[in-house]
Amino acid sequence: MRQGLPDQSGNKRPGLPDHHGDPVSSLHNYHGDPLSLLRAVYHAMRVTFINLFRKPVTVHYPTVERAYPDRYRGLLALTYDKETGEENCIGCRLCEFVCPPAVIKVEMLKSEKRNYAKNFTLELYACEFCELCVQVCPTDAIIMMKSFDMATADRRELLLDKDRLHAIGLAHQPSWATGNLLRDMQAPPKKEKPEAHAKPAGDA
Repeated sequence: MRQGLPDQSGNKRPGLPDHHGDPVSSLHNYHGDPLSLLRAVYHAMRVTFINLFRKPVTVHYPTVERAYPDRYRGLLALTYDKETGEENCIGCRLCEFVCPPAVIKVEMLKSEKRNYAKNFTLELYACEFCELCVQVCPTDAIIMMKSFDMATADRRELLLDKDRLHAIGLAHQPSWATGNLLRDMQAPPKKEKPEAHAKPAGDA
């Protein structure tokens, strides 16, 4: 049995070797077997030389912009109606109710023709990016953008109000996913109606 490490009483416990997990002790094992040492060095240097002549994949952000995948979804933003220029948000608060970490707060402003969001705040530093707020929005007012460019050292800058959320929506390219598109994808397929067969001429 291998000699073990001493416990609190000073007696050595069986089963655990001395210098258990010690890299210096493990290196001493190569002294009696130089071939194993050379083999280990060869494998380590082989990986080094393979990567030495590879093209670097590091992107020098932010001076160099990296192309986003087609289905990438990042920052959240609010949108305007392209035809009328009005805010798409109607203040229904569905996004606030469905948000798991409760980082969205909406205050509705009622009007004669339609409702608006008087206040809309989003705590981006606590957001899970689950996209549930996008999925439930009936007017596609909140969407995700193809960008993650909002690095900061001050958490207060990640507390986004309605104006900043609209500014993000204008500054970055929107992702493909909107609430209506996502709901259509998740809906069960519609059954095709069977074609009505024409009655024979002899039947009256």
